[in-house]
Amino acid sequence: MKLDISMEELYAAPIERVWHAVSDPQMIERWLMRADGYGAKVGVRFALGEPPRPGCRGHVECEVLELSPPHRMVWSWRGADDPATTRLVIELEADGERTRLTLRHTGETDERMRASTTGGWTQKLGQLAELLTTPGGNGND
Repeated sequence: MKLDISMEELYAAPIERVWHAVSDPQMIERWLMRADGYGAKVGVRFALGEPPRPGCRGHVECEVLELSPPHRMVWSWRGADDPATTRLVIELEADGERTRLTLRHTGETDERMRASTTGGWTQKLGQLAELLTTPGGNGND
């Protein structure tokens, strides 16, 4: 089954702050998941993890495939419960003092993983919005 998630969010923060939040390991851990071995460099392999929950063991193996700061980042994405490797693209575009984030997660997966992944990204992008608007969580920590 085809995984074809496309989401767009507009954050009330400049592009540099949003880029920092999506590319710095400590910031990634605050909105996405624990990022073991992550580095913002093409070819870096790393693992994302969170406590397991129903339908998800909470472990993802990734590799940085493309990096063009502060506009584009591409990772491979392979969940512990999914034998297929998918592709995650995050693109940022300045919109005055705001930033438009476009997330695309594509590849082949099963129906269960497709539904779980879609709901997961909705939640995670909401957590990113909270981080960017919380005092002390402005992406410049």
